[in-house]
Amino acid sequence: MKKSTVRKSLLLAVLGVFITSCKVENGKLPSDAKPICEVTDAEFATWFKDSTVSENGVVTPANSVDFIHNNNCDFYKWSERMFLWMTSKADAKQTVFESPEFYSVSPATNGKRVLVPHKKGLLLKASANIDKTGKIISEEGQATDDVLMDANGNLVYYITMVNDVYAEFLKAVDQKFMKGTTFPTTKKERDSIFAFATQNGVKLKNPNALALEIKTSWVDAAKVKKSEDFVLINATIPVYNKVNDSLWIIKGERKAQLALVGMHIVGSASGHPEMVWATFEHKRNTPNAAYQYLNKDNETITVVPDQGNDWLFNNNINDTTNVSHMTFAGDSIKAKTGYTISPSNTLRTKPWGSAVDVQPNAEDASPAAANSEIIAINNAIISKLKGNDIRKNYLFIGATWTDSGTGPNGYSYNPKVDSLKVNGVAIGTSQLANSTMETYVQNGETYNTYGTCFSCHSNQNGLRPNDLSHVYNGLMIGLKTTAKPVPQKSTK
Repeated sequence: MKKSTVRKSLLLAVLGVFITSCKVENGKLPSDAKPICEVTDAEFATWFKDSTVSENGVVTPANSVDFIHNNNCDFYKWSERMFLWMTSKADAKQTVFESPEFYSVSPATNGKRVLVPHKKGLLLKASANIDKTGKIISEEGQATDDVLMDANGNLVYYITMVNDVYAEFLKAVDQKFMKGTTFPTTKKERDSIFAFATQNGVKLKNPNALALEIKTSWVDAAKVKKSEDFVLINATIPVYNKVNDSLWIIKGERKAQLALVGMHIVGSASGHPEMVWATFEHKRNTPNAAYQYLNKDNETITVVPDQGNDWLFNNNINDTTNVSHMTFAGDSIKAKTGYTISPSNTLRTKPWGSAVDVQPNAEDASPAAANSEIIAINNAIISKLKGNDIRKNYLFIGATWTDSGTGPNGYSYNPKVDSLKVNGVAIGTSQLANSTMETYVQNGETYNTYGTCFSCHSNQNGLRPNDLSHVYNGLMIGLKTTAKPVPQKSTK
């Protein structure tokens, strides 16, 4: 029995008898999903800078200060708009996240990170940094120390960035201008950050976007089929001395054109200091395991696992999936016992951020209903983008947050377990993962207590920035080691 058949049989045992099953073309979305998360044509037009939808047109950011969050769909629309904005062209040569509105976050050196301003003519650095001793440090961006390659043996590279509001908030807290007990969520906090930035000669371009932290994953565009289907940037990437098939050591850097394969978007919004955690992937990344959705007639439809071998991160759908072959340590990549430095085959085990066996949030009665919301918003956005808009090639996988903006406890919503019926559980698509960043911690197709983003981004139900962000404390250390002006009087 083929492994894909085994997976399907296991899923059948979990879900019971299916009502209807179907095969969806690889990389496509079910076209008949129940439209329970929609965007009207009129609303979508307001997302664009000139209020007119155009091919690859410039989108403006969601207003996080006045964020209305009556239901799941509000969070999903916030996520989609932020993605479309960041991947818009700020000018003819660069995307918004390449522009001076964003900063790259350096890898950690002795716990210290620094903000790297984005300037015209200065290439972004992907997964490499040189410290004061001249030693090259690399930071492969998996949730663990594992290293990911695409199916052709090309490494995946990562860049973490923050927007200017995040950067100025960080500086304002460092200089005692703001308390910074949580990420900003209110008009008053926005105004304080704006005042601080203005006094220091910085003009915030989109202060209503509030604080944003993004993590991006990339592959070498020169080695990707139809690279024109990807968002592209120019950057520097590490060069390795391939000592043998079990050890590669960084020896330098080179320039390369990179293709975007994944993006985490994390942002503060009104009522949600724990932040909204959303993720996107290119449609050609990874095959999906089986999943269910509701069609327009409210019937539960089961989509069988994706097939074929023409995936960026899988060239054998019947092989073992999601098994790491190597790890990153310091300045080298090392093979794990029993493996060489080589690609592994990846499967997206929870295609739309929901386990197959547990209701993912209080609003959706079933995983099928939750999946339908995500599929519906994807269908809405893709159908409304004009022509060959490059952003049609990216899928919104889901977003998660906590009820009433409470501090996350690291658990994912599960109504079957009484102990998890407490404030702080992740809701929305509460079993969310990105196949290029949490490749090896997707925890299978069924429910996992720690299957949420907050299992790593939480600290004792805390809402302090350092409780949630992996880079905040390192950036604060970086600021404290540099000269700074005399603290100014707060306007708060």
